[in-house]
Amino acid sequence: MNGGTRTNVLETDVLIVGGGVIGASIAYELAEAGVQTLLIDKDNLGSQSTRAGAGMLGAQVEMMNPGPMFELGVASRALFSNLREKLLEISGLDMELQTPGIFRVAVDEEDRQELLARQIWQREAGQRAEWYEDEDLRNILGDNIVGTTYGALYIPDDHQVRNNALLLALVASAKALGAKFLEHTAMTSFLTENGAVVGVQTQDGVIRANRVVLATGAWTGLLGQGLGLDIPVFPVKGQSFLLDSYAPPTPYTIFTHGCYILPKRNGQVYVGATEEASGFDTRPNLGSLAKLSTQAVHLMPSLASLPFAEPIAGLRPGSRDGLPVLGDVPGVPGLYLATGHFRNGVLLSAITGKVMRELLTGTETSVDLKPFALMR
Repeated sequence: MNGGTRTNVLETDVLIVGGGVIGASIAYELAEAGVQTLLIDKDNLGSQSTRAGAGMLGAQVEMMNPGPMFELGVASRALFSNLREKLLEISGLDMELQTPGIFRVAVDEEDRQELLARQIWQREAGQRAEWYEDEDLRNILGDNIVGTTYGALYIPDDHQVRNNALLLALVASAKALGAKFLEHTAMTSFLTENGAVVGVQTQDGVIRANRVVLATGAWTGLLGQGLGLDIPVFPVKGQSFLLDSYAPPTPYTIFTHGCYILPKRNGQVYVGATEEASGFDTRPNLGSLAKLSTQAVHLMPSLASLPFAEPIAGLRPGSRDGLPVLGDVPGVPGLYLATGHFRNGVLLSAITGKVMRELLTGTETSVDLKPFALMR
């Protein structure tokens, strides 16, 4: 619903600032726990990186090394099957979970060796990872589907969803459980008392809260400056495009350096994505899209005949060390962060909602949040 003009002070237990899949997941989890929750967003819900993202649940394909990020991704991926059923039951909306798996294609010998090494450590970590030589890959995908490769690592347990479908299911379910949402309600500053955050000022008035969660993606660093905080989160522009297809050429996600191709259940094909340091400029540009389309056609020649649907651009929340920032803010009671997920916001949305629910309800968290603490 719209923010509108308000003169009265709103009050809530938990206020979430930011209405992408991260904020919506937290709102859903808190509402399910019976916590009074209000979420606000300065635009439409999901209008930034959620709208622009591919929707990969790439717990393995996105990870170069073992460590906390890999473990967090695997833990989150494991939640999606049950989460889908719960959201479907509450809201009747399907996140469009697709489970054929992902092929991570090698484009040269160096890439091949890195992927073979990745297969070893991921198997040692208890995850499935299968190697296919080029001929085997062609037998599965067809010669007209994929160009020449140096083999591919197949990740059967990495899946995908459609971002907007996931967001709608989370929001509808959270609303059904009692959470409130205000769109077009921009936070302008924090409310503080005795050093603690007790709410926010918006352009429409004051919202008081016992706890405030910043799930504001690429904008979190800017908002933190209002309290003198150095939150190491910054915008990274990602450009991609959609193609129209009544029948996508393959059910599998095809992934390689700088380019990934995802067939969607609505018949479209998502092709992404660039990584650009361009500040807060969200406009698509011809050069980046031309380079991306050349990569995509080289990887999957059959895409060349598909009609172009639309360009997409959005700002991912990057972080200095590539890890998200999750948890409370030392020295600032009442303030919590859930940001910096970069390319993995959709993948990590499930575990982020869960651990923030645990943190805000005083329950021991499912994963160790120390590697993701602001002061790490």
